[in-house]
Amino acid sequence: MACFKANDMKGLFSMYMVDCKIMKTGMDTAHGHEGLGKVVAGFHALGVTTVERKSEEVGPMGSDVMYERGTYTMKTEDGTLADTGKYIVIWKKVGSDWFQYIDIFNTNKA
Repeated sequence: MACFKANDMKGLFSMYMVDCKIMKTGMDTAHGHEGLGKVVAGFHALGVTTVERKSEEVGPMGSDVMYERGTYTMKTEDGTLADTGKYIVIWKKVGSDWFQYIDIFNTNKA
């Protein structure tokens, strides 16, 4: 996600619904763009600069909602592995555009 690496919050926010929910391991649900910004700031504070997602399954949940399931990898600037895990995103369609509405991700760390 190029906008994550560039710390481009405007670009990142444009991918998510205004009322999005971010559900990260070990923390309460973060709500909206403000909550998303706090989650991203937390990753940057830990030195994470790169997030890579590998989509493994995408399917419909109606005409304006779909799900995506996959794995993610987070790395620091020097390429050191910071975290790996799995995710599910619920996407919502608004007009002709799709936005991330619920983003759930869980680390593989014990």
